[in-house]
Amino acid sequence: MKNGLKWLFGILVGALFIYLSVREWPLHTLFAGGVHWRGLTLYSDNWSINLTWVVAYFGTLISMHIFRTWRWQPLLAPVTRVGFWKLNRYCAVGFMMVFLLPFRLGELVRPYLVSSERENHIRMSTAMASIFVERTMDGVMVAGLLTLVVVFSTWSGASPVLDRLRAGSFIALAVFTGLITFLAALYIFKERASNLIYRVLAVVNKRLARKIKGMSERFLHGLSMFRTPKHFAWFVVLSSLYWMSNGFGLYILARGFHIHIPVVAAFAMMSAVVVGMMIPNSPANIGSFWYFLVMPLGAYGISPSEPKVVMYSLAVWTIQLIQLSLFGGYFLVRGQVKLGGIFAKVALAESGDSERDLEGVTQ
Repeated sequence: MKNGLKWLFGILVGALFIYLSVREWPLHTLFAGGVHWRGLTLYSDNWSINLTWVVAYFGTLISMHIFRTWRWQPLLAPVTRVGFWKLNRYCAVGFMMVFLLPFRLGELVRPYLVSSERENHIRMSTAMASIFVERTMDGVMVAGLLTLVVVFSTWSGASPVLDRLRAGSFIALAVFTGLITFLAALYIFKERASNLIYRVLAVVNKRLARKIKGMSERFLHGLSMFRTPKHFAWFVVLSSLYWMSNGFGLYILARGFHIHIPVVAAFAMMSAVVVGMMIPNSPANIGSFWYFLVMPLGAYGISPSEPKVVMYSLAVWTIQLIQLSLFGGYFLVRGQVKLGGIFAKVALAESGDSERDLEGVTQ
């Protein structure tokens, strides 16, 4: 029932953003004159795209995948050593699930996969800590970038879009900066934190308090990257390369659709999507991805409802969906990762079972 309600809520979120997006779309002009091929160009009366740009964009998605996978290695390094190609298997499936599942349920997949192989010598709660740091630092970096964009960019006149972006960026930056500071402090004072957790819960149930204290200690152990500046710095460098690939990819595909924007606008779009995903996401990010992606364009004098902009947003979402499904699906089809184990793990985690029970689920 609990999982069913989450899926239902995710679908409702998607339906809301589909409505908010589609109500502005000129549906009658999107395919005016039909859709035609000429050489490598796909076109209609109001938009066109040369597939060379699509190939170039797909190339940036590959570089994004490499940096996104690679950057997990330094986060895990203080706890366990895992080779890149093994991480690639975990991440390909994990990234696909994050995109497809509502409520960010897919974030459980990577910790499950890395902890399910005993030779990695890592518990799921420890692996989850690295994911939590990764997501929080992403929030800091992207919200910080969006803040710089809205503060220093030259906008084409006053725009309510600018007001929404400014408010969203400031709130997101404050939230994520506060979170990463809290995590660092939590690690520094981890003994006191775990003892405090035990004392508070022991008033209610000592057995439960011991179990949660053990899980919290393993989680805090997963924050060990805070005591190894070299690993944390390498994570920041790889994350920067990942986000640069993301932003330049959006710029490249925009040029393919003859949407003339500065590079900074592409990074504003990228940041808006990430900040927009702070809300519970719909399955496959349907609706919300399209809505937040093109929101910043209004501040650059480009209407998000122009046919070429609408087709651009659908193309970005579709190509990303294809790339993630191909990379993750490869390991599923080969049987190197089994979906049944993943969904069993998600179901157990969501139902609140103990970590020992969770780790008893085989891959």
